[in-house]
Amino acid sequence: MTASVADDASDPMARSSLHLYGVFRRGNRPDVRRPPIGASLVAWPIPSRVADTLGRVGLLPADRVVGGCDVFHHTNYVTPVVSARTPQVMTIHDLAWLRAPGYHTTRAVSALNRVMTRAVRRCAAFCVPSDATARDCVELLGIEPEKIFVTPLGVEREFFAPRSEDRAAPFLLAVGTIEPRKNHTRLIRAFARSSVDADLVLAGGRGWLCDETVNLMRTTPRVRWIGHVDDIGLRDLLSRARALVYPSLLEGFGLPVLEGLAAGTPVITSDKDPMRSVAGGAALLVDPSNEDALVGAMQRVCRDDALAADLSLRGVARAREFTWERCAAQTRRAYEAAVA
Repeated sequence: MTASVADDASDPMARSSLHLYGVFRRGNRPDVRRPPIGASLVAWPIPSRVADTLGRVGLLPADRVVGGCDVFHHTNYVTPVVSARTPQVMTIHDLAWLRAPGYHTTRAVSALNRVMTRAVRRCAAFCVPSDATARDCVELLGIEPEKIFVTPLGVEREFFAPRSEDRAAPFLLAVGTIEPRKNHTRLIRAFARSSVDADLVLAGGRGWLCDETVNLMRTTPRVRWIGHVDDIGLRDLLSRARALVYPSLLEGFGLPVLEGLAAGTPVITSDKDPMRSVAGGAALLVDPSNEDALVGAMQRVCRDDALAADLSLRGVARAREFTWERCAAQTRRAYEAAVA
């Protein structure tokens, strides 16, 4: 997302006045083939623990790695110490560990609580991907609404590709880390009851508290777990899938829903925000806690070609409303507010 501020800024003059530095620490170099226009990658050539210790005692604030900056943006729940005079912005992707702590390990909840306590105290502005997450920030963290900037995500242009004609082995696709809030266990049980003429393919790496789901995947007929896939693999799967099934119980945005819509893949997703808002009437919405509803939705999309075709057309149109340019513009507003 941060790269979009430089690569997708629609105003060339605005771009020329903005330079981004992506700071990474030894052993954590990002997988970037080339820095986006207007951005540089800067190495922090010491171990993470040493950097954190030096930062806590004030000897190595993170912004000094690049010789100082106008705004320091924490993009992923990591809050290294920054010089006191440097305005800070943080992206909060979701507050799932506060909204439903049972979906997380006790250790993760404790660590995230410590991070957010520091962030709320230090940051002048916050970027969130949806109105739902903005409401959570006010309710659960007590952040003032005027400090919150909604920056809806975009979708890469490559997802807007023609659908594959390969339908030799029909399948439904589920995407996401294998963890409780993704609702894979209920999805697999619903799939087993649906009797649809398709496989269920799950793409996602192991997460926390996933043993029950993994065991069920391995013992349920016609369920295939293929592990993590990159963007190229995901686009290929979406182009061939009969439908994307994403009945997540809790999200900050639900990017796979948007990617499925862009690919023209019929989407089944939760009737809860933010997934409902992202879908915007272009998907089949179900109560993610209702197994019968999931069974019915999978049966409809697999057996009704007209419905699938209609969802495909509406999905592409809906996805075109989400752009990285808009995300970049809103992110820049947060930066400007932080330095005001």
